Amino acid sequence: MGLDRYRWITKQTEIEHLLGNNQLEPRVVITIAVKDNETGLVVPHPITHFIREKYEFKGKSLSSQLNPARQIVKFFNYINEQIILKNPDFLQLQEKGIKGLTLIHGARYITSCTEKKCQYGYVRGHIERYLVHFYDYLLKMKLLDEEIELDTYITRSGDEAIISPFLDPTLDTQYPPTDGPIKQKLKDFGDDPKKKNQLVYEFLEEARRVSPEIAFGIGLQIFGGLRRGEVVNLTVGSVSTDFLRGSNFVAVLDNQHRLFTHLKDITKEQVKRPRLQPILPSDYLKELYDAHMKLNVKVKKMNPHAFFVDRKGNTISGGTYERKFAQVKKAYLDRLNESIGRYSDWRMLDGAIWGTHIGRGIFTNYLYGRGLDDRQMAIVRGDKSTESAKSYIDYRNAISNFQDAMEVFSTNEILDAGKDIVKKWDWEVFSKR
Repeated sequence: MGLDRYRWITKQTEIEHLLGNNQLEPRVVITIAVKDNETGLVVPHPITHFIREKYEFKGKSLSSQLNPARQIVKFFNYINEQIILKNPDFLQLQEKGIKGLTLIHGARYITSCTEKKCQYGYVRGHIERYLVHFYDYLLKMKLLDEEIELDTYITRSGDEAIISPFLDPTLDTQYPPTDGPIKQKLKDFGDDPKKKNQLVYEFLEEARRVSPEIAFGIGLQIFGGLRRGEVVNLTVGSVSTDFLRGSNFVAVLDNQHRLFTHLKDITKEQVKRPRLQPILPSDYLKELYDAHMKLNVKVKKMNPHAFFVDRKGNTISGGTYERKFAQVKKAYLDRLNESIGRYSDWRMLDGAIWGTHIGRGIFTNYLYGRGLDDRQMAIVRGDKSTESAKSYIDYRNAISNFQDAMEVFSTNEILDAGKDIVKKWDWEVFSKR
């Protein structure tokens, strides 16, 4: 029975909805279903819950439910076509189903829409946006095997937005042309170690000035790779009193039952991998720790277990941490913009999308600079698999090879050596050594 016999469809169905007073009310709902093209049989699919959870239950109109449903149906039909064509990137989905979905499948779909000459605004504003919401739903429902981290940031208008994971350069997602530049996701503060260290120091100093209560937390992200939820889950017992004087670790544990019982939504307070997290040695981080401890002494905590509290003693949640980070980011960008000779730094940081996850990216780059392989990096980063670390290493190696090749191209005598330069370029870029 071939896969081409079936097709994903959207369907509007009128149902009788049971109200609280036991009265029935007619209601039209959007359903994602699978249709048997030979028999005409239509079977609703459980993934319809995505539309219910993300749109219907939040009071969205019927059209606001129909649009994402149609996009997901197009995505699924594209996957079916790729499986029929025996595309090796998609064959695992025959056995694993939705659990086997990875970012590469979404990236390939966006690229296919670009190749069909879809407009930039449609690809970014509809196709990609709904895909991001869909992957976010799958992650929260624990329906994916791949370990995916969706980063968020606070826009200048104060709204929270998810950074599209498809902007990751390792995915090679192709977008339609646009009059303006596409803002990429920033993973690090640049490739120049000296410049990066300067930006890290300045950013942390800005944090000490604007939101000193989270400055040490940002430091732990940069020097220890902690995620936002892992930072706010730290308790007074998670960080040793001899931190970086004898102990180079913090205990990353799920302490939601101690710290966040007052929250209804705890999606920003999740701990992915409970572990003993090693921290890179840093005298400056030690200084941030000492300053943090002095701040904590001055505040009367509402919760004695909390390690990160605001000036009123309230436990800092993941959402609060994110907003305070956004304030630090804005203040730092404003300062760079007003500083003579810092335009290129301001342009790099302002021209990209980044949030709290930037610290984990900087930490990863520090590890890469110390020569760790993908397995070692996965262990130190607290990853479930080596895939995230491996893709990062592959990308960094590609950049390094490209820079080497450019250096060769610019420094060799080129008057009568064109062929030799091409050979050298090919060897540098595509060498398997």
